[in-house]
Amino acid sequence: MAYEDLTRWMFNLERFGIKLGLENVTEFLSRIGNPQNDLRSVHVTGTNGKGSVCAFASEMLQQHGLKVGLYTSPHLVDFRERIKINGEEIPEDEVVRLGLELKTHMESMASEDDEKQLTFFEFTTGLAFKYFSEQKVDIVVAEVGMGGRLDATNVLNPDVAVITRIGLEHTNYLGSSIAQIAREKAGIIKGEANVITCERRDEALAVIRIACEKKGVKLKMIDSDFGIDNARQSLNGTHFDYKGERTLIDLETRLIGEYQAENASAAIAVIEELSRRGIIVSDQEIRKGVERTRWPGRLDVVSQNPLVVFDGSHNPDGVRTTVRVLGDLNVTPLTYVLGCMDDKDVREIARSIAPSASKIICTHAKYKRALPAGKLATVVKEEFTGRMETYEDSAQAFRRGIEDIAGKGTCVIGSLYLVGEAIQWWEREMAEKTEPHKV
Repeated sequence: MAYEDLTRWMFNLERFGIKLGLENVTEFLSRIGNPQNDLRSVHVTGTNGKGSVCAFASEMLQQHGLKVGLYTSPHLVDFRERIKINGEEIPEDEVVRLGLELKTHMESMASEDDEKQLTFFEFTTGLAFKYFSEQKVDIVVAEVGMGGRLDATNVLNPDVAVITRIGLEHTNYLGSSIAQIAREKAGIIKGEANVITCERRDEALAVIRIACEKKGVKLKMIDSDFGIDNARQSLNGTHFDYKGERTLIDLETRLIGEYQAENASAAIAVIEELSRRGIIVSDQEIRKGVERTRWPGRLDVVSQNPLVVFDGSHNPDGVRTTVRVLGDLNVTPLTYVLGCMDDKDVREIARSIAPSASKIICTHAKYKRALPAGKLATVVKEEFTGRMETYEDSAQAFRRGIEDIAGKGTCVIGSLYLVGEAIQWWEREMAEKTEPHKV
């Protein structure tokens, strides 16, 4: 079976939806040899910032010379982005080999009982852990898919657990309040793994503290146990000082925004925790890791003239943070190319971008959960009185957004799936512009 055929089959598993719970994934992993038990790990959950924390921590550990597995989701362009070792995506032939091997086990489970049918995320989590085990990685940095307590990745027994900032998202699965969602996130707290958090709200911290006390683990909180000073941001990146168990002056990351400095600080706090478990990363290795971390599609400036930004923020808290940073950088008002999934708080997202928008172009990604452009535009019109355009074809929306900029630049926002399409479109456009003319 070719890679394209195998991944098409895997994506078709999405028809089984989202099933929070560990019973099926635990049985599946048992059938394939319990690869998760071979892995040391850092486990990261939260609403916003968890992918960036994973990227920072992975890069710092690589600078120390370790073989580091990185498991994140979703991908922007290619499935293989989800599963990496030292920055290298899993090879296509390994996806096929492992996918076919694990497919047999999955089908055997489903034949016994329809309730044992695996979801896409359960299957791919097993594939990732099996690959990391076979490749004998030194440590895995794993991002929770949704929530924490009942997420498929919660079969790990990590060295360190991280809870980033918490917001209202997936309320139909996780609860309708910050405290309820925090309770689901805190479900990754277990064993002897101390906890790092970037959360500041009392209602969330109270839940996290109780969970830590019950498990007998230490909680390290931003602004009290670690944090940043003197953050300076520009379109080229962010400089900041870190203060925790160590002090590091004038760290530099190409990721933009003070919030990315906070994500980096959480990753450094993880490194400090790992030093108690025998992984002693030097200040210089941390500095190089922060500097070399890349996380495409997150406040990603792909052009400064004209200004073009791709940002995958897809919930109100994330969008508000992006808008605030863009305002601080004095690059608003902007033309926004907006697309959202149908389970997002679209009205609040529209409200969040409206004050900084000169024009909003509504579109949708080529993905089954994408909210149709017309329905999106209906909501946006109720929150925004400025210029609007609507395009069913995302490529047409991207082109229009850049060829007819209203304001100081263009920002594609609202969905990582939309940003993935924007990245592919942009790369094609740049390739055509640089291709030599035939004589």
